[in-house]
Amino acid sequence: MFSCVYSYTSTPTCWLDIIDPIKSRTRIAIGNHEDESSEGFSSYLSAFGLSKTYYSFTYGNVRVIVMDTDHDSYSKGSSQYNFVISELQKASTDSNIKWIIVYMHKQMYTSSNTCSSSSCSNTGSDATNLRNIYHSQFGKYGVDVVLNGHVHNFQRTYPIKYDSGSPSSPIVTSSASTDYFDPYGQIFALVGTGGVNIHALSGKASWVKYQQDDRFGALDIDIQDNGYKLVGRYYTNDKVQRDVFTITKTGTTTATYSFGPSLTLSGKEATSTLSGQDTSVGVSGGNIDAKNGQNQNNVKQPGQPNGQGKGLKCEHFTQQGPVRCRTS
Repeated sequence: MFSCVYSYTSTPTCWLDIIDPIKSRTRIAIGNHEDESSEGFSSYLSAFGLSKTYYSFTYGNVRVIVMDTDHDSYSKGSSQYNFVISELQKASTDSNIKWIIVYMHKQMYTSSNTCSSSSCSNTGSDATNLRNIYHSQFGKYGVDVVLNGHVHNFQRTYPIKYDSGSPSSPIVTSSASTDYFDPYGQIFALVGTGGVNIHALSGKASWVKYQQDDRFGALDIDIQDNGYKLVGRYYTNDKVQRDVFTITKTGTTTATYSFGPSLTLSGKEATSTLSGQDTSVGVSGGNIDAKNGQNQNNVKQPGQPNGQGKGLKCEHFTQQGPVRCRTS
């Protein structure tokens, strides 16, 4: 029907004709086949009224940040980096925003696959640089979902957080198959099943819950339950739902800290003080009274139950990770 389907072309005209009925509702991320002038780069920006390749928008109670992994620099200190961090900061403190989604073309994590380019590898320079620069920041500011493509198959992770000791192997914070409640870390969905060809999977990474490489398809994300539940469904072109995940927010507040001589944190439910060298965390407030020494008692370690600090439940997974406290 369309000569540009399943092929790379030097202009976006054919593709723009196809998506014309939904163009006004489409927000693009520039990839490695649109980032050069010979590939119609300026035409893409013009068609969607963009002055830059990175931007953000709000849809309901969702803040979406779009990154550029191929044309503009994303290195630490770059204009794009400063923009992304600023947008994350603003979204994380906006009471009207319940969800933060980031999307970009290239992946931060991937299972092994048959793509011949090193850029499709989990240890390629782009994947390495992107996760080392941004994943910990996504955790710091409470990003919920990260979307990307580039590798031509579908992969959906468990909730994962950055591991500075082994950056190419993120920490899985929940082994649940489908439903996640106030999860730590982000769910990464690699949705590279839009056409052209498939990159066969040659293995499955430990942090990936579901993956497939034999069908084209698309990921649908829906916000439900008065904005407190995110549902992601992956459908293949035969209209079959192949994967589903849900994230539910239950009212947990998040306090992020790093260990040091002194740090004071505040939030809706509590004011928290961290003192000493990794020796004491005190949380006080309305009906709240909880302390933990040496990260014990009222702080959840992996595989341990929540503490019972007089109506307060706190959780974290590493000493450098976020602590989440919730009144019961």
